[in-house]
Amino acid sequence: MVEPFKVSLITQERVLYEGKVNSVVAPAVNGQLGILTRHAPLMAALGNGVLKMRAGSEKSYYAVFGGFIQMKDNHLILLADRAIQATELDQALAEEELALLVSKLESGSLKGAAKRSLLREIDEARVKSKTAALAAEESR
Repeated sequence: MVEPFKVSLITQERVLYEGKVNSVVAPAVNGQLGILTRHAPLMAALGNGVLKMRAGSEKSYYAVFGGFIQMKDNHLILLADRAIQATELDQALAEEELALLVSKLESGSLKGAAKRSLLREIDEARVKSKTAALAAEESR
């Protein structure tokens, strides 16, 4: 069994997680980062995506949106601009929100800054939907 290490997931509003885990897969801006005990020191920018943590046989998922990740002295610190625990998401609602936003985009009526803003909203809705789906699949 892999030895656990300390993880802190923090946003401006609250500490979402503080504890020990065996592994983390985090969305960095350039791809996924896999972290295990005694990982080399690192600092990277977080992207938008699903954060996966495993503690023993338990898995937990978070939708994260930007921020920074640092591993130092066997302590992983994730400072997220925004993060939502999967248990706080409703899968059906997340999928409905995504479908609504995609239909807005497909209408073709938006241009420039409004279109870019909508694309950001779609990206966030996809992350929420995927996070909720992973958590629902895990609970089966």
